[in-house]
Amino acid sequence: MIIEFCASNEMASYIDTLESEGFEVVAYSCLDRCEFCVLGPYAYANGKLLETADPDVLLSQLRALKQEEDAFLTDADDW
Repeated sequence: MIIEFCASNEMASYIDTLESEGFEVVAYSCLDRCEFCVLGPYAYANGKLLETADPDVLLSQLRALKQEEDAFLTDADDW
């Protein structure tokens, strides 16, 4: 799963955590989404925008999406 976010967003502090959990993380200097950066944590997960008021909630959402993706890929390997 590819996670993208602005390096100015508070999610930048989670880069090491996300990478250690197997996420591919791309931090851009700016994503031209300043209104999201100002309001709180956000990230793009495989191109889908996720935003919350709490970075821990966003981290949980990302983990859940990765778990779903990993399960799907495992099931696809069984074909």
